[in-house]
Amino acid sequence: MPPTPPRVGQPRLLLVGAGHAHLHLIRHHHRLEAAEITLVDPGSFWYSGRATSLLSARHSPAEIRLDPVRLASRFGVKVLRGRLAHLDPAAGIARLEDGRALDFSLLSLNLGSCSPCPEPCTPGPGVWGVKPLPRLLALRHRLEQEFSRGRTPRLVIVGGGPSGVEVACQLRELARRHGAHPEILLVTRGQQLLEGAPRGAIGWLMRQLARREIEVRFGLEVTGHAANGVTFTTESNAWGEDSLQWLAADHVVHAEGLVPPAVVERLGLPLIPHRGLAVEATLQCPGYPDIFAIGDCAAMLHHELPRLRIYGIRQARVLLDNLAARLSGDPLIAYVPQRRALAILDLGAGQGLAIRGHHWWGGRLALALKTHLDRRFLRQYRL
Repeated sequence: MPPTPPRVGQPRLLLVGAGHAHLHLIRHHHRLEAAEITLVDPGSFWYSGRATSLLSARHSPAEIRLDPVRLASRFGVKVLRGRLAHLDPAAGIARLEDGRALDFSLLSLNLGSCSPCPEPCTPGPGVWGVKPLPRLLALRHRLEQEFSRGRTPRLVIVGGGPSGVEVACQLRELARRHGAHPEILLVTRGQQLLEGAPRGAIGWLMRQLARREIEVRFGLEVTGHAANGVTFTTESNAWGEDSLQWLAADHVVHAEGLVPPAVVERLGLPLIPHRGLAVEATLQCPGYPDIFAIGDCAAMLHHELPRLRIYGIRQARVLLDNLAARLSGDPLIAYVPQRRALAILDLGAGQGLAIRGHHWWGGRLALALKTHLDRRFLRQYRL
């Protein structure tokens, strides 16, 4: 299929993915009016800041989902529904999974991330990742059915970072709403939760988990799934025929971290292994000044950033400036990551945990601040 021709004499800006950054570009499209803008949208935008509260049923899908098509139409941006399959960077052609070929003068990739999961085992436990977010909704529906039948499934959450902690707490909240009391076990390969967090915050969190009867086990490396459970190793028993041990589970939620989507391997662009598309401080891919990448799919050459949405939101402003500069021929600016970022965990039951550098506070005020920030972000894009 031949590429679609742009209007004569007008550069074509192709935005692939409807993440935080591209929503920002659409809302400020007047800065890019020199180009014809097309958004390739794989579906609805799910706001990750409320992902785990979707699991506990505190928020409905409608409360965390935005419609990029409606937003783009409001601002005169063309939208194509589809997913990127391949890229010819030198020729300036993007190919979608359905075979369509789109040419571009400028390209911005905002492809998001996904949760890596070991292969399921049959028969075996239900296996769930925290991304894509509709998987959490599917897990909620499954557990609600089981709770309604009087079942008490054994739930194992893998990962001791913010996502794992939130999932464990929100699963307990979901069970409480249904009068159920399943076993909930949070396991991590590390020796503490929230690696790098202040000691006081970790102590406060451990007390919260104990009150909710969420067991935590450290030093466990989950290796796969087996009948009615998962297999794991420990640091003291990591080799040999008897290294694998077994842990009972009816459902396993993998929240160990996020990785770029598999498509980044097929784009012919420079990569940083296990981190994503390599980008300069200007957010350009090395060697390809007209191709930009941002958010979870991108990895800065000189900074290793945690996958927090605040970085993608801050990068969006630099991306907008640099795309406009590329269109006008002006100098580009560098994105300088902030040294400390505020992260607020939603622990359910009206409790939150806010951490910024060495400072932290837990309780209802932390969750109230998170609620305010979430509402403010979503309000910008609801029409």
